[in-house]
Amino acid sequence: MNASIPDSLRIAMLIEKQIRSELTNEEKEELDNWLNSHPHNQLLLDELTVQNVLEGAASLCGFNEEEALGRFLEKHKPEEPEQPIPAIRRIGIIKWTAAAAVVILLAASGYLWFAGKPATPELVTKPKQSIDVEPGKKGAILILADGKQVVLDSLQNGLVATQSGMNVVLRNGELHYAQGNEPAGEMVYNTISVPNGRVFHLQLPDGTKVWINSASSIRYPVAFTGNQRQVEITGEAYFDVVKNSRMPFRVRVNDKAEVEVLGTGFNINAYENEESISTTLIEGSVKITGRHIGVSGEQFSRILTPGQQLQLTEKNGIVLEPDIAKVIAWKNGLFNFEGMELKQVMKQIARWYDVEIVYKGKVPDVKFYGKISRDISLAGLIKGFDGSGVHMSIEQEKQLVVMP
Repeated sequence: MNASIPDSLRIAMLIEKQIRSELTNEEKEELDNWLNSHPHNQLLLDELTVQNVLEGAASLCGFNEEEALGRFLEKHKPEEPEQPIPAIRRIGIIKWTAAAAVVILLAASGYLWFAGKPATPELVTKPKQSIDVEPGKKGAILILADGKQVVLDSLQNGLVATQSGMNVVLRNGELHYAQGNEPAGEMVYNTISVPNGRVFHLQLPDGTKVWINSASSIRYPVAFTGNQRQVEITGEAYFDVVKNSRMPFRVRVNDKAEVEVLGTGFNINAYENEESISTTLIEGSVKITGRHIGVSGEQFSRILTPGQQLQLTEKNGIVLEPDIAKVIAWKNGLFNFEGMELKQVMKQIARWYDVEIVYKGKVPDVKFYGKISRDISLAGLIKGFDGSGVHMSIEQEKQLVVMP
């Protein structure tokens, strides 16, 4: 077989179609010929047809075939006996290049690469993960002004409640506020609480859209009055704010910082178990004020321009220019682990799958690279970490055990 990348991707496509039971007779014959051409090919196919391996591999972009192939070959070249003629050894590598095609497919579809400890192929050597955890989904708890809690996960479209003259309506898994037939009453507040394993989309009374990540919450008035629009958040949220120069939009963050905007798109990450509060500006302009910063406890204030991120700690504030796609990957239904250390990866996994991370032994010094849909099950996700020098298993009581 020609070892060009297009031919390799052809084999990858055939393997994917077999897993989906979509092969034609001609394609099946083509795949059988490839399987019979080298023993590693059948082993690789057996490994990849384990349940859940391809489960979240869908429609991602920014894939570089040559880079993916190079990374794979560097880490997964099989041991072969020395050959006196270099050309013969090259043939063996070419055949293994074809066997790597499906890994290229996984990278193209959003599968994972890792860097750190040297990796070796682990074809059909690991027992199948018998316990699995489903990925997170849309859902949240709405806390009304009187303290009543409404679980939104399983509600049908329609009126959820009436709050101070405003209708609270669920539409296709998103919560909206609209003026009802009754006159507006006193100012009251609602809260959306999004637990682990959930994500939610809210449209505020002024039309501002908010995406709320797992383990996060937002408190807001059911109607904006006066000369400002103010909400409070914990955890992580992305805002697409409706512009209104006469009524600035303000976000209070854990009573530690405040973000003021006129009309913009930005992301706030303010989880309590993170070292900083990170505000990333996508478009527009924001002014961030931090409270009790540094030894003197003075306020810190900074205006961001698009593409900048302010990381605010108890000691200072630092402006960076991050990878925007990585910052808002969660909003777009993706994991993006590019250059991320193990513990950071595990934090995201814990929130999305609602599992406890248990470390046994020293935490490996390893970084991960890759993107994948958050719709994949946990067993399918950790399959992508095989060969990274990190061993993971799902235990009872929703624990993910991580070992060197």
